[in-house]
Amino acid sequence: MLRLAAAGVAGWLTVSPAGAVETAEQRFHGGFTGEDILVACRAMTADDPVRDFEKGVCRGFIDGFFAGHYAAELWHGFHHRDESLDRIFGRLCVPKNVNRNAIAVVLVKHLEKNPEQIKWNAGLLLETAVREAFPCPGPPETRR
Repeated sequence: MLRLAAAGVAGWLTVSPAGAVETAEQRFHGGFTGEDILVACRAMTADDPVRDFEKGVCRGFIDGFFAGHYAAELWHGFHHRDESLDRIFGRLCVPKNVNRNAIAVVLVKHLEKNPEQIKWNAGLLLETAVREAFPCPGPPETRR
């Protein structure tokens, strides 16, 4: 029984790339910050074959962010057809030729330029960096 309890407690804890232990609740409610993603994405932008784990964290975070954003756009478009998505949620206007490595560079540069944001939620930082690097053309009402 003691082993089962210990396994349950271990399952609730995760380790961030920076090495700090946090609960699953913190991780899923914005515990992954600019500090964490900066370590991971700096590794992705460097030519260092030893840091594959960090590179994978950055790639996975970027993929998950864009997959989630796309799913949210589809859900909103289906359930709220009469509302302007741009005024409520907003679109991302990333050119088709931009890859994950370029997004990682955008995020690293954004954090280096704005170190006061390092404690922000990593998803919010990625969205902010992408919106600044790739602004959508025209006023919000025309971005459909």
